[in-house]
Amino acid sequence: MLRSNRLLVTVTVACILLAGCTGVGTMFDDDSEADTTVDAEELLANADAVETYHVEVTRTLQAPAVNETTRLDGVVDRENRLASLYSTSETDLGDGPETTETEQYVDGDVQYTTDSGDWDREVHHDEADVWAELDRLERAVETVDDTAFEDADRIRTETIAGTETTMFELDVPDDRKDELAGVDEQAHVATSVEQLVYYVYVDTETNTLYGTDLRMEVTQGEGSALITTETMFSEFDDADEVSVPDAAIEETE
Repeated sequence: MLRSNRLLVTVTVACILLAGCTGVGTMFDDDSEADTTVDAEELLANADAVETYHVEVTRTLQAPAVNETTRLDGVVDRENRLASLYSTSETDLGDGPETTETEQYVDGDVQYTTDSGDWDREVHHDEADVWAELDRLERAVETVDDTAFEDADRIRTETIAGTETTMFELDVPDDRKDELAGVDEQAHVATSVEQLVYYVYVDTETNTLYGTDLRMEVTQGEGSALITTETMFSEFDDADEVSVPDAAIEETE
């Protein structure tokens, strides 16, 4: 029985890490002649030129003691340094799931947050750090360089926000893997990345990045966890206008 359980865990890990287990798009074969060439330089330039965009993030964590799913939906306005984010988090420690909801607005270096009806206001000393965390499109392209797609594996097609994209698996350097996994070398309990795969979704006709899919197995101490983070981008320069609610400003003056 123990051997069967170990086999089941191994199969589960492999399936989570491999895109083919969960995808619904058209898979590529070795003889596919589809035009899936990506101009990485143009992709980076296109991403850099975006002023506003809509972002959706789904993050799952599976560990022996906890299962957690977090979903984030928001708009980032780079030009005016504004952002609106709505997130839900469902956590199950073994006695049933608990859900929390958070609404957040950022105006420059000022952050407004509510999770219970009352607003909190926080002023950050370093606006650059705030936006380094908020601007997920910028974070996504940090893993792409001029040669990223030269040896990238095509996985399948996927339609995102009405646009057909091609899913690629990118080769990620070891030092970048730690950054993607959020490994803190100064932490009291050592964390290591056991396995990591990184996929990107690209409209190959326009060289536009529409999403990323990070899947990894990490260990911390004697425990391990499977983590997936899927991030999708859409409504480039056509996203909803962001404005901080009057109630948030008035309650925190």
